[in-house]
Amino acid sequence: MAEPVRDENAGLPGGQSGEFRRLVEFKGNGWQLFKIWIVNFLLTVLTLGIYHFWAKVKVRKYLWSNTVVEGEPLEYTGTGKELFFGFLIIAVVFVVYNSAVHFYVGPAQQIVPSLLLIALVPFWFFATYRAIRYRLTRTVWRGIRFNLSGSAWRFTLVALGQTLLNIITLYLWYPKSRAVLRKRIVGNMWYGSRSFWFTGKAKPLYVPFLVALVGMIGFGGAGMMLVDLGSAVGNLNEDPGRAAVKGLLVALGTVYGMLLLGSLSTYWFAAVCIRWEAMNTRFPGVEFRSTITLRRMLWLELTNLLLRLCTLGFAAPWLIVRSHRVYLHSLHVQGDLDYVHLAQDEQNAPKHGEGFFEAFDLDLAV
Repeated sequence: MAEPVRDENAGLPGGQSGEFRRLVEFKGNGWQLFKIWIVNFLLTVLTLGIYHFWAKVKVRKYLWSNTVVEGEPLEYTGTGKELFFGFLIIAVVFVVYNSAVHFYVGPAQQIVPSLLLIALVPFWFFATYRAIRYRLTRTVWRGIRFNLSGSAWRFTLVALGQTLLNIITLYLWYPKSRAVLRKRIVGNMWYGSRSFWFTGKAKPLYVPFLVALVGMIGFGGAGMMLVDLGSAVGNLNEDPGRAAVKGLLVALGTVYGMLLLGSLSTYWFAAVCIRWEAMNTRFPGVEFRSTITLRRMLWLELTNLLLRLCTLGFAAPWLIVRSHRVYLHSLHVQGDLDYVHLAQDEQNAPKHGEGFFEAFDLDLAV
């Protein structure tokens, strides 16, 4: 079926002089999610992993239903059966892959596995696009679903080209590639009969990217110098055992310290990108902003890591709730959506779930 006609000016209100307001309220509760999570865990173990697909759907339904946008909750309409059959399709592909690796006989026998692994790179991009499409088509708000149009193969070719440019330029091309790929995804997103579009340019990202890159390289170089200094100090000690322990402690402390400092650069750039993506995402009648900051992201990640370690992973439901609340509550909107002219989405939707991600137990979010 043909795609609806795009009209980037349709539904724009007469004025958008109002202040930005919070778009999403996340009402999830860690204890409620834990009760779902523990039952899912037990049933997945009892069914030797088969229940995993239905377990994921239960978690998504809970998270979606507790994500309230402008006073109305989201609805997740995916099923465990869809995810399971998507997994089976990919499982067949990997059976063929393993057969090709183990039963190929010839002079290039050692090269075949490497070539097949390289072939997974475009498949990763293709599967990512399909997974986003599946996730959007199973998300409904006010009775109208989201969608992602466009060709997954075309996105794969563009993503491969951008990856090659990143490699050639030692990743100095990265801001440009991020803008290109983001436009490819956001520009093909729909809510009902109206499309999103993306106006972001790479130029605002270059200075933050270079600062973060210099920070990571600088922290890494300083760490190596301090490790060498610690080893030299240890070697001056007359007691070899004490020298070894001292050198090891200095090295470990320095490595972890530099990793923390390097993380500051990484998280700072990630926060910049989130705000940049939000402010350049458009939908008829509304504009978006994100208030996420380095301090908020770093505090969330560090405390989540500490809680995960202290509880041996059993705090996972609370960590999911905390993360959703921080990131979703940082999203703000200005303007008003024109509900009168919104029509139901009539584009095609995928019949099966995110097979590639299920096969490797990966996920885009949850």
